Amino acid sequence: KYNDTDTLEEVAILSESLENEINEISKKCYRLFDCKAYARVDIMVSNDKPYVIELNTLPGMTKNSLFPKSAKAANMEYSTLLDKIIEFSLV
Repeated sequence: KYNDTDTLEEVAILSESLENEINEISKKCYRLFDCKAYARVDIMVSNDKPYVIELNTLPGMTKNSLFPKSAKAANMEYSTLLDKIIEFSLV
C-alpha cells in the first residue's frame, strides 16, 4: 500500500491560533463519535480554514502509517504511543 520512495509527508507549520483551532476540532470529533483509546482525524486547511476530511477509528500502525508519524512529530516515541493506546484501552 505504501512506497517509501514515492511518498513525502511533512509536518505542517501552523500559526498557534490555527493549531489550537485544529486541536479543538479534533477533540470535538473524537467526543462526538464516542471514540475509544485512539483515532486519527484528517483535516485539510484551505485559506486558513480547517475542514475535516475523515475520522479514522482504526488508523494504520506500521512504520509508514500517518498515525505513528504524527506521534513522532509530537515528540512521542513509537513505544510510548503503544503504551498509551494500551493504557487508554484498559480504561
